[in-house]
Amino acid sequence: MKRLVLMALLFSTVAVSAQKQIPMTKNVCIEMVRFKGLPIHSISEVKEAMVRTNAVIKEFDGFIKRTLSVDAEGEFLDIVYWESLEQAKKAASQVQENPQLMENFKVIDFKTVTMKHYTSFFEIPSQQ
Repeated sequence: MKRLVLMALLFSTVAVSAQKQIPMTKNVCIEMVRFKGLPIHSISEVKEAMVRTNAVIKEFDGFIKRTLSVDAEGEFLDIVYWESLEQAKKAASQVQENPQLMENFKVIDFKTVTMKHYTSFFEIPSQQ
């Protein structure tokens, strides 16, 4: 009986969640970059360097928003939303040509960097 109640609760939660999924009117490109800082830099130093990049990155064509997170082992996850994959790729080229950004990126251990692009197809808005 307990198992049946749990399954019913799970099904109702999934059904309610499925109803709240709203198709996006415009697909966006989500860029995910994982990296670690060089061992000679503290997590705080890497955070400060990445925050300094925001002023430039937010001015690139197609930029929507950016979040930067770090886990307990010091691996960073940089998520940037772009209006299109083309704009994301163009921004990546512009980053490499910008001396201010490259100076801030000197804290990154480039052997640990992985970057992928995804195209969104739906979102679930918050209840707020």
